[in-house]
Amino acid sequence: MTQGNGFVSIILYMSTIKQCLLKKRKLLLAAVILFGLIFASLYLNRGETTTEKNLSEIPCVLESPSTGDTYLSANTLASLSVQEQNLNEEGASFATLHESVFLVQNSPVTFISQEPRTGIIDYTVQEGDTISSIAASFGISVNTLLWANELKEISIIRPGDVLTVPPITGVICRVKDNQTIGWIANYYDADAKEIIAFNGLNADGNIQIGERLVVPDGRMPTPVAPKITYVAPKSYVTGAGTGKSHNFPYGQCTWYVAQKIIVPWAGHAKSWLSNARAYGRQTGTTARVGSIITTNESWYGHVGYVEAVNGSWVTFSEMNHAGWGIKSVRTLRVDDWRIKGYIYF
Repeated sequence: MTQGNGFVSIILYMSTIKQCLLKKRKLLLAAVILFGLIFASLYLNRGETTTEKNLSEIPCVLESPSTGDTYLSANTLASLSVQEQNLNEEGASFATLHESVFLVQNSPVTFISQEPRTGIIDYTVQEGDTISSIAASFGISVNTLLWANELKEISIIRPGDVLTVPPITGVICRVKDNQTIGWIANYYDADAKEIIAFNGLNADGNIQIGERLVVPDGRMPTPVAPKITYVAPKSYVTGAGTGKSHNFPYGQCTWYVAQKIIVPWAGHAKSWLSNARAYGRQTGTTARVGSIITTNESWYGHVGYVEAVNGSWVTFSEMNHAGWGIKSVRTLRVDDWRIKGYIYF
């Protein structure tokens, strides 16, 4: 072999080695990528199995050790939402899933009874609660909750307040002297047999004074229709507000009250509470002689002048309740659901 041929052979050999090294490098890179994919697949499958196991171990239904009642944990709702996530997603989704599971297992547990109640309970008002939302969560009417706690539609509840919650829609009452099941059923427009059955009374309906009863589907009684005293001519009704109050149409409830008291604001009766506060007047839910009573008895609202307060009863004069331009006098219970509030002078 000549020197030139040897040099060519060396060059060809080195070129062959270079090509082999390039091929091996590509093979090595391919092997590393393949190994990484296999490892990632195994890790994700392991994570999915562990996560599903942890979720399945979260109790959905719990049992009270004291009463044996069955409850649904609020955490269950959170865990169900976690299970709906796509476990096949990579990266952030997988981290989010683990974080959600951690929060589910460590968040406070709130219990909502799944069993029908027969007893009266106390409920502590939480942040964000309203009278209507509490009533809805316990499956009772708003009036039922108002009646049980002697509240009105304008009453304000605050976190920490304790409310009495009847087990069903109806009325709670305490038996007084000479009252019978028949009398209670008639007074609250309810069924005597249902009262006996719901309260677990003897078949004869025997009750004791002071006993607290739940009246299923009971309603607070409708007040007796007002007694019409007389028709008041425009020139007859006079008072501190005559000629000094805002000018309201004659014959309306607003006109009548504006003759009794100086009323500087305008508007329908339904807006008088807010209008009075805007003029610096105090308002509240306690009946006082000489105050203005406001009710929600029509779309326009209604107002009257408080003449007397006797224990649980308030008596007030008014106009346009019994008829246009007719002055009448009524007496209502101070906890009557129609009363919105009072304006004080």
